[in-house]
Amino acid sequence: MTFFSEKRIGGVIAIIFGIIALLEANSLYTYSLNLLTGDHALPGLIGMLLVLVGISLFFGKQEENKGDFPTGKLLVTLIATIILLFVYCFLITVIGYVFSTFAASVLLIKLIGKKSWILSVVIGGVITTVLYYVFIVLLNTPFPSGMFLL
Repeated sequence: MTFFSEKRIGGVIAIIFGIIALLEANSLYTYSLNLLTGDHALPGLIGMLLVLVGISLFFGKQEENKGDFPTGKLLVTLIATIILLFVYCFLITVIGYVFSTFAASVLLIKLIGKKSWILSVVIGGVITTVLYYVFIVLLNTPFPSGMFLL
């Protein structure tokens, strides 16, 4: 057992990010009306949770766990997923939110979930419709429309 295990390093990183989130929440607190509402509440909650999880990782039981680096089909799936997400980030500005989200969700469901094309299209359509309704219709969030005006 070494002092620099994966869990301890992860715990330190979580604590650092938690402290950063708490500092940001503290700077936003001056704009709030009370402790539980305002722009500071979510960063504060996330910061506290990150610090607590980081402490539990750092001081928790350290077992020897050797993981294997992915190979073969799993490695190809991981690389394809990363590439697909980068392409999605580019396409969202070119062809817009609706079509790029639909295409990305269908391809991710097919790639990761290994579902049939028909089921992937149905699930991708449902995901895109629900996200469109929640963010664009209900919350009036402006998303890129790209070359299409949806």
